[in-house]
Amino acid sequence: MEGFPRHTGDALRLLRDLPGEIRPGEPLSRHTTFRIGGPAWCLFVPADRAAFVEAVSRARAEGIPWLALGGGSNVLFPDEGFPGLVIATRGLRALEADGTHLFAEAGVPLPALASRGFPALAGIPGTVGGALVMNAGTSAGSISRYVRAVEVLGHDGIPRRLPATECGFSYRSSRLKRLHLPVLGAEFVAPGDETISAEEILRKRRSTQPLGLPSAGCVFRNPPDAPPAGWLIDRAGFKGARHGDALVSPVHANFICNLGRARATDVLALIERIRDGVRRLFGVILEPEIEIVWT
Repeated sequence: MEGFPRHTGDALRLLRDLPGEIRPGEPLSRHTTFRIGGPAWCLFVPADRAAFVEAVSRARAEGIPWLALGGGSNVLFPDEGFPGLVIATRGLRALEADGTHLFAEAGVPLPALASRGFPALAGIPGTVGGALVMNAGTSAGSISRYVRAVEVLGHDGIPRRLPATECGFSYRSSRLKRLHLPVLGAEFVAPGDETISAEEILRKRRSTQPLGLPSAGCVFRNPPDAPPAGWLIDRAGFKGARHGDALVSPVHANFICNLGRARATDVLALIERIRDGVRRLFGVILEPEIEIVWT
């Protein structure tokens, strides 16, 4: 854990009076769908929203690097780990429904929303907070389709409500991501004009995506003025390519899977090979969709 900012005992002192789980030196591979990542200086699982807010406030005051982690389904942590505080939101799971309106805290799993009238979210293995930050979605639409307002924690430590129009949602991105605004929860409205069911989306997902091995979903964004990333990667000859235990899926070329002992360096090596190959063959520069955490 060389290079981490403080002794792990300091994490216990920083957070000891807050309700939740405190895990100094916790391997992040246990908290991502990729099953990759070294130890965090400390992982904290706050029991409620107030503990989350206070943990962020203390980390900021102490100058400790921090980040919020949802379901870990779209993130690649380095093999060295993260030299700061990782705050897992899975304890923030309040879900309140009122007719067609619904409020969900950041840690609510997306399948819980999909089953309540939001079918475009079916099969996405993340949580509300992470999905909002990256504007996650399927071929049927993105989560921003349903958002009325998002509750975020401002840089001044004060929670505030942002209307959807102020969240800057775009393809697999948002203003929330660009400004590093942690999500506390959001209000959703079911549109009532869905043309596809959650069951149809799940069937398509099972038939077209590699669900049997650890992965982080689609690695690259689909470029705006070119064929989909998976098509480009396949035609460039990378389907089935391997580096260490990292494998470009033979099922869907935009997925990199962990065969069991893949390291972040293996995944990054494949990413660079793919980007270089696609650029050379098609003149298209692929941009990562997964969140790559650097130290």
